[in-house]
Amino acid sequence: MDKELVDLESLKPALQKFLFESSTTEEGLIVALQNPQLLTDFVDALLVSLIDDAKKEGNDKRVKFYNERLILLQAVRQVLSKKDFTLLHLAKLMSLKEKDSKKSSSSETNELIDFQDIIVKISVWLKAPTLDQGVKILRQHPELLTDKPIRMLSFLMEEAHNHGDEMFVQLLKTLREFFQTLRLNLIDKKDATTEEIKNAIKQALTQTDFSTLFTARQEFSFIA
Repeated sequence: MDKELVDLESLKPALQKFLFESSTTEEGLIVALQNPQLLTDFVDALLVSLIDDAKKEGNDKRVKFYNERLILLQAVRQVLSKKDFTLLHLAKLMSLKEKDSKKSSSSETNELIDFQDIIVKISVWLKAPTLDQGVKILRQHPELLTDKPIRMLSFLMEEAHNHGDEMFVQLLKTLREFFQTLRLNLIDKKDATTEEIKNAIKQALTQTDFSTLFTARQEFSFIA
């Protein structure tokens, strides 16, 4: 990501697991996918620094290990787009919140379940191969055109902020802006047609600044 905001305190537990609690490549991969904040230029630079230190110490074993971990992170970053990073973050934040749900009231628990449903539908929508398929999903799940995605994204923004992940706050803010614009474009159309929804999506894509979220708008797979 072009402008990475790094919170060292929130990064420490993930680095601890990645470097010292996962002995195999497979375990390291799982930790990386569960902690997308590791997939940044900052962590790459940190590993390069550790490699240099290990070389100076003549510790070939550590040089090999850090090199392997650096290659692993770079490989994962090449395979995943920033959109995929965002979905991984969404899943992680919801998982963290779910662990705390026992302390919540029944109404808060119900809202959490509702938000989980919205996340799944947004994930499916983002993965749609064409714009027409994206419109079809919105028509199948009209709740995505209500204020539910906006409330859910605002909720996750607060959770991300509480966990010190300011970079992800900005990613969520972009997604929320898109859904707010989309809803505004359809606010006077109670029973929007397929063409009206398609035009609203195109307008929202034009009116939303995706520079924080994606390197290129084409990373939205549903854009024809």
